[in-house]
Amino acid sequence: MRRFLIGTAGHIDHGKTALVRALTGIDADRLPEEKRRGITIDLGFAHAEWEGVRVSFVDVPGHERFVRNMLAGAGGIDAVLLVVAADESVMPQTREHLEIVRLLGVGRGVVAVTKSDRVTPEMRTLVVDEVRELLRGTPLEACPIVPVSSVTGEGLDTLRAALLAAAQTLEDEARAARPVRLPIDRAFAIAGFGPVVTGSLVSGSLAREQRLELLPEGRIVRARRVEVHGQEVAEARAGERTSVNLAGVELSDLSRGQTLATPGHLAVSRRLTVRLSLLPGAPRLESGDRLSFHLFASDVGARVRVLDGGVLAPGESARAQLSLAQPVAAIPGDKFVVRRASPTQTVGGGVVLDPLPRRVAGKSGDRARTLDALESSPEDRLMVWIEEAREAGAADSDLARRSGLPPEEVSRAVAPLVSAGRAHLLRRAPDRWISDAALRELSTRASKEISERLREAAGAIGVSRRTLMARLLPDGDPRWAEAVEAALVSRGVFAIAGEEARPPGRDDIPPGERELSERIAAAFRQGGLEPPSPADVVAAVRHHPKVVEGLIGYLVKKGTLVRLPGGWIVAKDAVDEVTRRLRASGKSSFDVSEFKETFGLTRKLAIPLLEYLDITKVTRRVGDRRELLP
Repeated sequence: MRRFLIGTAGHIDHGKTALVRALTGIDADRLPEEKRRGITIDLGFAHAEWEGVRVSFVDVPGHERFVRNMLAGAGGIDAVLLVVAADESVMPQTREHLEIVRLLGVGRGVVAVTKSDRVTPEMRTLVVDEVRELLRGTPLEACPIVPVSSVTGEGLDTLRAALLAAAQTLEDEARAARPVRLPIDRAFAIAGFGPVVTGSLVSGSLAREQRLELLPEGRIVRARRVEVHGQEVAEARAGERTSVNLAGVELSDLSRGQTLATPGHLAVSRRLTVRLSLLPGAPRLESGDRLSFHLFASDVGARVRVLDGGVLAPGESARAQLSLAQPVAAIPGDKFVVRRASPTQTVGGGVVLDPLPRRVAGKSGDRARTLDALESSPEDRLMVWIEEAREAGAADSDLARRSGLPPEEVSRAVAPLVSAGRAHLLRRAPDRWISDAALRELSTRASKEISERLREAAGAIGVSRRTLMARLLPDGDPRWAEAVEAALVSRGVFAIAGEEARPPGRDDIPPGERELSERIAAAFRQGGLEPPSPADVVAAVRHHPKVVEGLIGYLVKKGTLVRLPGGWIVAKDAVDEVTRRLRASGKSSFDVSEFKETFGLTRKLAIPLLEYLDITKVTRRVGDRRELLP
């Protein structure tokens, strides 16, 4: 069954609620005050099924004092039913509501000229002509205009047919397949059930027991019960007025303006980059001005920063950043309306470009290129955000939340960037995208870091991989550091040798240092199991202590010398000789005293040497003895 959500619009007392009642048999005025005063104050709801289409109506107030309530219901509608009374024709709220509908990007609609039974045919024709002139240049310019009477029933069948025709243009299945998004316009409690919220289901399918995220708080809740038009259902689909009985939250935590969404799907922010348009009759707007910002059912204060020139003239549009008094959940492409508080009026609206922007700075040329990309294709927007992530990379989940696309669509959108060499996918848990520019910068920094370290450490042929990656990615997690390291190695920035990162082709030391290292190694070999201290070696080779220490470290890494637990340094040949003699002794085990006596060692050296033999699996400690391993 196709779902179709229609919002009414029009001046007060032009018969919106009466028309909805005539079409559906339901009185959308639900508040006692509305019944008493005879005017709509808050949102009302009605429904009907026509020829296999489930039609939902959101009836909005027409009085200028309740435009904020009207805005809460207008977001998310599929079509507008603009109501103009034949005995009054176009009035101020007719124009304001039409501007709001235009700003929200509603392109489907039908105009009902109500109370047609009260006027002459000539007057009816005149009003139709005035409405057609009003619609000129708007998305509703070609929509049907149907004279009707809620009293006599005249035109109602024609109006139903026009609304059904508009419903046929809607891609119903596509939006139902997307993640859940339900802006909340009412919150109340029902005895025996607990808190309930209602809203127009903008996208997705919502079922009983489904886990949802309450935004902007980020709280996980559960749908205990789901209703559509007062009837419990197993599942509600996009385009339906939906009530959800929630578990995991109190009524005091719920209010109009919040959103229920698939967990992790929507970005929440206090700052938005937008394309902002002013109405022709609005006052000019300057950076620093304050407005009220309306997105679906959200109504929050906003301070404007005009990015293109600092001033926005009536009838013009520009890119801007809005700093919000409270966070909202948004995705690129969301349409919004802005109003001034004094005097109270709708002044404009626009479209969200980036729901999680940084504060725009930098040279005007770079800023303009970034903003142009945000208004371009999905892949260009994704490239901006991948570049902003720099060396930290951006996961599919990050890009999905910021773009409003499912993760699988993010991968498809980024594919052309990979083909062009502008972005790369580094596979780890989780996989992340990184820009080619970020990898080039990391390559330059890595080469510089290795060069500086090698200049400082005589005899060194490489640097610690762990130290290098910690300097390149001070905030990176180990898995991401491994992925970046592998990417840099594949680019030939450096080579890996054990725990070292070495310059490409660098596998040894300069000739002068090689000769000195051989003299140092000879001093340790000569010492055997009575090794010299580093100070003794410095005296023997008559060279600078720092250089000697660096070359000792080089010989340890190369395997010529062995660093025992505790810091002792011994020639590898001496240790190998100990191993050979132990295996040739015919003993299967020995204690420390036997070991000392066999090799003429002091306990000070014997214990570290035995621990080294344990580490290298030559021996194994069992109580006070060592077993010789095969």
